[in-house]
Amino acid sequence: MQLSRRTVLAFGGALSAGALSGCTGFFSEPSPLSLTLLNFDSTRHEVTVEATRRDAETYQEAVVLREQYELPPPTGDDVSSELSVDDVLESDGYVVTVALDRSPVRATYQFYPALADDPERDDRLFIEVRPVPDGAGQYFEFQQNH
Repeated sequence: MQLSRRTVLAFGGALSAGALSGCTGFFSEPSPLSLTLLNFDSTRHEVTVEATRRDAETYQEAVVLREQYELPPPTGDDVSSELSVDDVLESDGYVVTVALDRSPVRATYQFYPALADDPERDDRLFIEVRPVPDGAGQYFEFQQNH
């Protein structure tokens, strides 16, 4: 079967349009990722937050965030204390590891960003320090806003 020049060009145009149809996020600005750290425990904590890229070849290339945050205990009738840090990273897929200072308590979370066509691409990761019900320590919980 012999194809005409017009058929080849039409096929190539259709292929290009199809390939680009899912790439609208490619031309838009990246959205930021913000953090909200919550302390539901009655003790002050220092929390280390590390975000790494999953596709890096070395640890040095993978680490995009390594920060320590101080979380005071809740005051008065408050259930928790809150620390918000806006626009800490470009929103992307990360492995987020958190640890309490001077404690073996650690946790890991897979963060996935909102879809590129989501009209509210305001990604926020919530990291919660919670007491174990019997009072024998703490643990972490994670939430995303989408």
